[in-house]
Amino acid sequence: MKSVGILGATGAVGLEGIEALLYHPWFTVSNLYASERSADKKYRDACRLDTSALLKEILDRVVLNLDDFKPENDISSDIAFSALPSEEAKKVESKVAQYLPVVSTASAFRYEDDVPILITEINPAHVELLKIQQKQRGWKGFVAPEPNCTTVGLAMSLKPLHDAFGIRRVVMTSYQAVSGAGHDAVAEWEKERASRKLPKPFLSDIAYVPVSVPEVVFEGNVIGHIKGEEEKVKQETLKILGEYADGRIVPANFRIDCFCVRVPTYRGHLEAVFVEPVEPCSEEDVKSVYEEFNENARKLSGDLPSSPKDAVVVIDRAPQPRFDVGMNGGMSTVIGRIDMSNGWVKYLVLSDNLRKGAAKGSVQVMEYLLREGYIK
Repeated sequence: MKSVGILGATGAVGLEGIEALLYHPWFTVSNLYASERSADKKYRDACRLDTSALLKEILDRVVLNLDDFKPENDISSDIAFSALPSEEAKKVESKVAQYLPVVSTASAFRYEDDVPILITEINPAHVELLKIQQKQRGWKGFVAPEPNCTTVGLAMSLKPLHDAFGIRRVVMTSYQAVSGAGHDAVAEWEKERASRKLPKPFLSDIAYVPVSVPEVVFEGNVIGHIKGEEEKVKQETLKILGEYADGRIVPANFRIDCFCVRVPTYRGHLEAVFVEPVEPCSEEDVKSVYEEFNENARKLSGDLPSSPKDAVVVIDRAPQPRFDVGMNGGMSTVIGRIDMSNGWVKYLVLSDNLRKGAAKGSVQVMEYLLREGYIK
């Protein structure tokens, strides 16, 4: 059993990470680290989220101050799971990686040339870059980040199409759950819902004042811009679907653009995707390549404890977050409403932003790295 220290243990993704590791056959949870606000408290008191699924032993553990964490002295952890905010992760993860492997949900290192953005079923060849990262930086460990939660569902849906038919262009619009914005956003939404009033438009002239930015309101609203999200999705998708050769990743060469918006659902990112393939294909062809992708995924990573039976599930209707996000423990990407019109492949794709898109997806990467010998 390898022991895993949790960095950012009291946030939503940190909690999901603990849940994914608690009964794991290969890993055990060691120390819990968080900010000074949570330090020296029992986890049950420090975490403001629902901890009912956790063992009493975890709930009674004292949260340690992240500022006091010295990885060179923390002999209780073999691996670090990082659920830190990006700015903090940049500083902390580089310190930890000098001594320990870091599997991260943060964006801090995703865009650096010697850092792969890993999705177990898509780009396992990219893990070779970790050896180069260690050599160039002189680290005993490494930083292995998972993608942005919005990127995961898109990349999972595009990989089979890209390999089978080639891609000229991708256009995507996301409808992202409030939980993707973190615990504070969910708490604010709960306050808004507690008013029990039917949400109605504010009657004001704010729409006619171009320089005015309305306050963020989740309930009964759609927030049409998520800062930095679209840039992340575009850059990460091309990197993930790129080829590893001669010690570097050559990004995929197709045009991609998107809008990312926030909607009042709790969990699950739904995306409307338009793909212009290089080679013509039918709906039957598309469904066939998704099934082939599942078969290949089972051969590649089906033995990993966190891998679902089907990496991609194709359904004959539009996916809905309320009903479908938990499919196969939130680890399957759900695709529906496939439509072939005007030479495009159109579909809706749904993924769990907290499980496959963050914590449990990172644990799956951790499993792969352990199996392949990158974690000793």
